[in-house]
Amino acid sequence: MIDKRYQIFISTSGADMQPERMILSQTLVGMGFFSWGLEQRTPLSTAFARRQIDDCDYVIILLGSQYGEQSVSGVGYMHLEYIYAVTKQKPIIVFMHEDPASRDPALHDQKPELKEKFSEFRKLLQQEVDQVFTYRTLRDLEMAVRLNMTQMLERYPTTGWVRPQNAQKLHDEIDRLKAKINQLEQDLGTREIDPFLTLPKVAMNEAFSFEYRVHAYQDGNFKELKIQKTLTWSQLLAVLGSTFLNPTPEEYFSKRMNEYLNEIGLADARIEMPRAHAVARAQINIRALHNIKMQMRQNEWISPAGRDDRQRMLWKLTQKGHNLLESHLLSDNRVSL
Repeated sequence: MIDKRYQIFISTSGADMQPERMILSQTLVGMGFFSWGLEQRTPLSTAFARRQIDDCDYVIILLGSQYGEQSVSGVGYMHLEYIYAVTKQKPIIVFMHEDPASRDPALHDQKPELKEKFSEFRKLLQQEVDQVFTYRTLRDLEMAVRLNMTQMLERYPTTGWVRPQNAQKLHDEIDRLKAKINQLEQDLGTREIDPFLTLPKVAMNEAFSFEYRVHAYQDGNFKELKIQKTLTWSQLLAVLGSTFLNPTPEEYFSKRMNEYLNEIGLADARIEMPRAHAVARAQINIRALHNIKMQMRQNEWISPAGRDDRQRMLWKLTQKGHNLLESHLLSDNRVSL
């Protein structure tokens, strides 16, 4: 076995979660993980938190009964860290208190608007994150961490960190696994079923609806909007295609889509906020983004192109996708198989 370690970024609401954070950190260290995070946040610390998230293998959101400290935009630092982790496609696991109302009143937000933000953020995590676990006591939290972090390694394997003196062992392990994969592929041959074959192909003029969030600014105030958007597959290919002319890391699917939504989001925002003058921080729903990627692959517009030196998966526009992008071909029928 390789002596591999994983780095965990912990995001909490702040000082109110100090006992839980201590138990979480001690448990993770005892299991062989490295844990880090920021207990006190300022506008200057945001960039540092993002660098930590960039370098980590997993992100833990530890939620009690407070929304936490807010940035100048009115969005909590914990909320911002969650959004950034999603855009970086980091595996996320949430440990939240089972009954926030039962906690000491001193551990609750006092302002009604913060209570509302906490409730909305809690619901958001329950809806968007696959791995959400609850606890009541510190002992519950410790047991939940011990049980579920091990499962996270199996469900969402990442590169991790290996001591330099173990590098040769790692190379030997990689060579052994490559040989095993090659043998399995030979044994399976054409019997292996591609999961994408179950997904029907689409025509360029078919519509795809999805949800995205965006921060809209009006009369000096800020509000996060949930917007339902519909684009044709021709439009989606036009948005994403040029980004993948050359092999490009997978994270650029979300980066390019969010850039596009920031560009066109003001018109959408003005439906609900007619005097909105700016939008920012557009974020496409992560499940919708995954569906877009799967569909484009099934339509043979994009294909995997290996990994880069940081082991990030690369994608590239196929010749078929390139031809469609250049010709803006529209079809009333489904793309032929």
